[in-house]
Amino acid sequence: MSQLTAGVAAVDITPPVAIDLCGFGNREGPSTGVHDELYAKALYLCNGGQALVITCDLVGLDYDSNRQVREGIAEATDISPDEIMIGCSHTHSGPGTPCLPTLGQSDDDYMEVLVGRLVSAGRLACSRAQPASAGHNHEQVAVGINRRQVSWATEPGDGSPLGVHVDHVDVLAINSTDGPLARLFIHPAHGVTLGGDNLLISADWMGYAQRFIEQREPGAVALFGQGCCGNINSHPRGTFDIAEAQGRAMAGAVLKASELTQMSDDVPIGAAREQFRLPCDDPPSVEDAQAILKEHQANWEESKRDQQYGGPVLCEGMVKWARWLLEMSEQQATGLAIDYEAQAFRIGDLAIVGLPGEVFCEYAINIAARSPFEQTAVMAYTNGNPGYIPTAAAYEHGGYEVDGAYRFYCGGYTMITPESERLIMDAVERLLKRLAAPGTQ
Repeated sequence: MSQLTAGVAAVDITPPVAIDLCGFGNREGPSTGVHDELYAKALYLCNGGQALVITCDLVGLDYDSNRQVREGIAEATDISPDEIMIGCSHTHSGPGTPCLPTLGQSDDDYMEVLVGRLVSAGRLACSRAQPASAGHNHEQVAVGINRRQVSWATEPGDGSPLGVHVDHVDVLAINSTDGPLARLFIHPAHGVTLGGDNLLISADWMGYAQRFIEQREPGAVALFGQGCCGNINSHPRGTFDIAEAQGRAMAGAVLKASELTQMSDDVPIGAAREQFRLPCDDPPSVEDAQAILKEHQANWEESKRDQQYGGPVLCEGMVKWARWLLEMSEQQATGLAIDYEAQAFRIGDLAIVGLPGEVFCEYAINIAARSPFEQTAVMAYTNGNPGYIPTAAAYEHGGYEVDGAYRFYCGGYTMITPESERLIMDAVERLLKRLAAPGTQ
């Protein structure tokens, strides 16, 4: 019998007021105040192998920032980048970061401080390792609807379906010898209860949930892992009161699941990661690319005349993307692709999968159904955010997530192809089988 050790840390990452918020285009201005603080939280686990989960109240992180954090932690500890998973809550009321430059400009000084604080959170958690026990559970709850399948004109609850969604929260409970130490909970619902008219810094409904849990279990750190919510919006939307109610409902489910969890101090830990590339569409003809650039240049000029705060940022980003697209067209480029990775942690009979980007909820459902583990949870917006990751079936129906959103993200690329789903699912299956093998850590 072996003993699990665990450590936790929480670090304030609230940006200065007047920084751009991120996630919505055409905002009326930068942030005007702080409604609630933002945090990065870290949970370190060790028993045979090691795993470090960091969660952040951010819309997302770019690949380069994610790499800097992993390397910074690895330099100061004996944990490797393969054993570090960095997830973001996808709040649309947090600071601009480089992964979504068109929907809120990032501040270089803040990003430098942010990376340092994420590294500090990871290091602190590792340094605070102590004997612990762990257990996992899930409880029925949902704060979102499938935005591609439900008409916003029809209120859920009057007989209309919610569409394909995840109807529960996955919970990992960690206790020290003194009581609750950490509660990691994973559920998919976009952080958009507060809309684009909100100019106050906030962690949205996910922040409320974390605070309620910590209030009810003093001494515990609540960490939120955003699930595969690429096609799931929180619902209803509009006010801080709504966000508070959603957070309270989620916290209640998490607390119930934790209370009913069977704990053990003999919980093996393992980590695995696989890096690969997702194929993208070939660029259009030169003539079509020139027309696209001309259209975006006209939109940019018009937005500057309107003097609307967020419009020029969005339109300038579209011009930069269109220039890249024209360059690719002139080069007759083929074989375009984006970097991607799949990561998985084993925590006893629980598997936690981390996937970059705005992953559709069907991935979580299908991964859990095929997993060899008793319980499997999937965190999206993890280790980077390159854009939407739809299922292959979604391409037939088109829509925002398939047809145009890829232009908003960091770096130039065209839309990933439907083959991407198979590549991701195959990689996750290999990781889970590897971690489930007897004696594997």
